[in-house]
Amino acid sequence: MKFFFQRKPVEATPGDTIASALYRDGQRIFSRSFKYHRPRGLLCVSGNCPNCMMNVDGVPNVRTCVTPVREAMSVKSQNAFPSLETDFLSATQCFDRLMPVGWYYKTFTHPAMWHAAEPIIRKAAGLGEILPTRPAEYEHEWIHTDAAIIGGGWAGIHAALTMAEHGDAIVLVDDQTALGGQLRYGKSTDAVPADAIAKLQGAANVRILQDSSCFGMYEGNLLGILQRNPHSDANERLVHLRAKRVVVATGTFETPILFPNNDLPGVMLSTGVRRLLHLHGIVPGRRAVVLGGGAVAEEIASELRAAGVEIAAVVEPREVVSARGSAQVKGIQTSNGNFTCDLIVICGPHVPNAGLVAQAGGKLEWNNDRGAFLPADLPPNVSVAGDAAGEMLPNALPPLSTHKRAFVCLCSDVSCKDLCDGIAEGFDQIETLKRYTTATMGPCQGRMCQLSAIGICAHDTGRTVAETGVTTSRPPNPSVTLGALAGPSHHPTRFTPMHSSHQRMGAVWMDMGGWKRSRYYKRHEAATESESVLLEHKSVRETVGIIDVSTLGKLDVRGRDASRLLDLVYTHRFSELRVNQVRYALMCDSGGIILDDGTISRLAEDRYFVTTTSGNLDFVHQWLQWQLVGKQWDVHICNVTAGYGAMNLAGPKSRDVLAKLADCDLSSTAFPYMACREAKIGECLALLLRIGFVGETGWEIHCPAESAEGVWQRLLDAGKKFGIEAFGVEAQRLLRLEKRHVIVGVDTDALTNPYEAGLGWAVKLDKEDFVGKSLLAHAAKNQTREKLVGFILKEAGLPKDGAAIVMNGQPVGRVTSSRFSPIQNGAIGLAFVRSSEAREGTSIQVRVDGKLTPATVTMRPFYDPEGLRLRQ
Repeated sequence: MKFFFQRKPVEATPGDTIASALYRDGQRIFSRSFKYHRPRGLLCVSGNCPNCMMNVDGVPNVRTCVTPVREAMSVKSQNAFPSLETDFLSATQCFDRLMPVGWYYKTFTHPAMWHAAEPIIRKAAGLGEILPTRPAEYEHEWIHTDAAIIGGGWAGIHAALTMAEHGDAIVLVDDQTALGGQLRYGKSTDAVPADAIAKLQGAANVRILQDSSCFGMYEGNLLGILQRNPHSDANERLVHLRAKRVVVATGTFETPILFPNNDLPGVMLSTGVRRLLHLHGIVPGRRAVVLGGGAVAEEIASELRAAGVEIAAVVEPREVVSARGSAQVKGIQTSNGNFTCDLIVICGPHVPNAGLVAQAGGKLEWNNDRGAFLPADLPPNVSVAGDAAGEMLPNALPPLSTHKRAFVCLCSDVSCKDLCDGIAEGFDQIETLKRYTTATMGPCQGRMCQLSAIGICAHDTGRTVAETGVTTSRPPNPSVTLGALAGPSHHPTRFTPMHSSHQRMGAVWMDMGGWKRSRYYKRHEAATESESVLLEHKSVRETVGIIDVSTLGKLDVRGRDASRLLDLVYTHRFSELRVNQVRYALMCDSGGIILDDGTISRLAEDRYFVTTTSGNLDFVHQWLQWQLVGKQWDVHICNVTAGYGAMNLAGPKSRDVLAKLADCDLSSTAFPYMACREAKIGECLALLLRIGFVGETGWEIHCPAESAEGVWQRLLDAGKKFGIEAFGVEAQRLLRLEKRHVIVGVDTDALTNPYEAGLGWAVKLDKEDFVGKSLLAHAAKNQTREKLVGFILKEAGLPKDGAAIVMNGQPVGRVTSSRFSPIQNGAIGLAFVRSSEAREGTSIQVRVDGKLTPATVTMRPFYDPEGLRLRQ
């Protein structure tokens, strides 16, 4: 296979990871460190450290030592300029005296200083950049099982076989591409239990999730599993695994030893060396020094000799003075002499990978004999097996250092001296020391540095390691992509009953609240959006127009106590609403913040028809049901949105059009503004609401969904004589803006109360208690923050939503909506300004295309301010 690194082709063999292929090709520097941009090479070769992170096919921070090579993939370095071999920012380590631990807290205390340095820091900070990527597919899966076993080493295999023999349903999760754990890269690969693996793979009640990481254990034995490349059509799969019992058999991970320049390329952990040797067939160096003692060091030295590597020396860790080299290891200085080498092999302490136990509620307690924090006080139905439980751990705490180039945290360039300085400054608890220095907070999440950090903290504070304790393990660890968390694009697209009719009429679509809605209608190929919207606007203002509003949420609320519920939840009074009348409905939360609005029609003494905004239907339905909890009220709420189609017929000629089809009297006397009636349109029984969101005489017509397209077409046919035009959302928003009608969520935000939005008339503080009453009463007395006002631009231009409102050179508000109005022959809009400026005729400036444009505040509607046309 061939892939590209920095646009140069690299050959790979089957089974290669990106890092192993690059190492075989001669690459030794894989990344640059976060703070000082020091060169970093392969260390653990297991995905536990940050050294191998690169950009792969546009995705940053990919751990290349565990990512298999794919044909033609593109791999780039990150956090280096202009190249890995020559990084100009590595000069920062010459100024390390100016950047001690916590230097940013101490230096940028004045706003001016911070603003001056901010652009430079932001450009230099961070790991990697997001580049254009090919489309990625993600999946979610839910599994329930009797037992989940995390880890595919010998302990996990043995536990799975034992449980499977009892007939339990088993899911085995392993983060490697093949079962066997550390046996796969041990001295003798014959030690891999092939028969046991084959038996496990053939068991009908065992499912094996290979190349999958368990990133967290949550309440009720819920495990988060990230499965990489589950099949050719998916990049990742997020598995929600719920198990009656969980066995943690995650083994251990090896950690570095502290000495100056311990981060140079060529300094590797013994387990990383073994992975290169036995999994990829790569000789990691020519001449090596092994740091360690006893049988472990002799064993790795023997394996290296067998691979043709010259062993310069086997050195006890306490004898090391410093590694030598700049771009990579050239040698090592010890108390017994200096040795030239291109590889330093660390036989470091092994730490049980027991973070899942802590997440499940278990404890990690220090064991002096094992030299590690071991699981204790396990929660019910959680057990630990193998090395994760502390078996075969003859650890001894490695020697500590205070040197500024002995790095504890490779992720953030935190040195031994940094930790000592942090402790001296008073951050002498491991949790506060972690946050002050950022040790254990990088991509490795403490795997490589936690034990050393704890050791330094214990030494400098005079406490024991047990008294010092460990930092809190939190998921997700390892990290999870946002795409995997979001999952597949399974959000349904909803069509209104008239969708096909809109399609035939040339609708240009937009997405709104899960629905496809007509933004505008393109009546000929050359028509622009602006031309189309102005034509639709003119039709509504001068003759008649029709819009599909089937997307409105529709709730049928019935029962003896229906009026009590609506009085409780909405700000207006609905128990006094007469039958066949309609009223504007405003909903607020307990803090008096606007949540939703719509209309409520009373169809009978015990029946109401409630409409909501398109996107808030589910929330409003749940909110009403929540308010019923604990109350023995006779109320039944039914979501009838899918059962009804709806359209709004509006304009001076709307009565003439509807009269040709409806079997009821539509005169203003018989059918006044804000009234509702049930009537037949042709043979279809419909609910007619006389309301006017767009500011013209009009009726909102709700009818059974299966008949809606027929009713829509009949109205279009009946309106041809009057020049009827269908209009879309853009024209509707312009029409409502001219009437200064508010759209919740567009002209309001998460802090807006009715008095600020000009909707105080809809709040009845004199009725009995309702949701938000106490704070609304306070808001009514203290209207000093901001108010929603209209504005008319005095010059050409159109401000964007969110544009700044300025007075006397100071920002005083923001635009919420703006459009070009043919009625005003210029730009109009709504904006929040300070209450003191919310007066008719106030002069303001609006930022338009980077410059300030004069405008005038108005507190009245831009069109028909008396509302006479609505009531005609």
